Amino acid sequence: MAPSAVDPAALIEAGTEVAAGSTVGPGAWVRHGTTLRDCAVEGGVFVGFRCLIGSARIASGCQIASLTRIGRAGAARVLIEGAAWIGARAVIEPGVRIGPGAVVAAGAHVTGDVPADTVVVGRPARTLRRREVTEDGSPDFGAIIARVRARPDSGRRELPAGWVSDGGGALDADMSGGPGVRLGAGVIAMGRADGPSPRGGVRAGPGVRIGAGAVLEASDGIDIGAGADLGPGVLVVSSGHDLSRRSLPWRGGAVHIGEGVRVGADATLVGPCVLGDGAEVTAGAVVVGDVPARHTTSGVLERNPS
Repeated sequence: MAPSAVDPAALIEAGTEVAAGSTVGPGAWVRHGTTLRDCAVEGGVFVGFRCLIGSARIASGCQIASLTRIGRAGAARVLIEGAAWIGARAVIEPGVRIGPGAVVAAGAHVTGDVPADTVVVGRPARTLRRREVTEDGSPDFGAIIARVRARPDSGRRELPAGWVSDGGGALDADMSGGPGVRLGAGVIAMGRADGPSPRGGVRAGPGVRIGAGAVLEASDGIDIGAGADLGPGVLVVSSGHDLSRRSLPWRGGAVHIGEGVRVGADATLVGPCVLGDGAEVTAGAVVVGDVPARHTTSGVLERNPS
């Protein structure tokens, strides 16, 4: 197998594996913890944290959110065409074609081809609607890549006083609050006030627990109330994209987690959302809206049991 080939103009973060036989084009950005095996990633592609992608071709302008699972090395090739958006923790099976401009919602499980400019949701994925799109150009990550490259402390932010980490992962967020906040092993946190939103960062009350392997994407801010407990593998995303425009511009979506909230292992929270005090999110849930205080939810899975 040929060695991997990464263009010098691509940004490949520490802790990422680009295996032999994979290529990454100019202006692509692959975030911490992702693995690419037998993949062709064209220029101008964004890939989020801890994705596992095998035997896939990803065209220019695509955006792949964190914790996605796409294809499998050695299996039939996945094709993701230009300017498609693959949401957080989505799963795409081998041999699937995602058409240009298609959108795969967070947590969706895609087992068949998705036509151009179609939004699919659910497990298994089904068509929700067609996109009505303003043609304003392809997604462009050049400005944010330049900003990240210029940071002298990229990926190495210090913990606030009274916070404890079990190590590993990557801490690149403005963090404040506590005391008694504990981060499990391998936690990833990103989001700063000098990013796209001045609300960027993680703010946690006293006694908050963040489980091992959790990912906190706080570009528009994540606020966590005292005594809240986020289980291992939880993903919290405080931003999204304007699907009405071809360029898929960034759109803020702050996440507010109340006091004493319990979020089960491997759950996904996508902002904007507010979880009221004492709410509970079940393990593996996908939450894309508000949760009332002291209410227990499995999120969108309650409305899509299939």
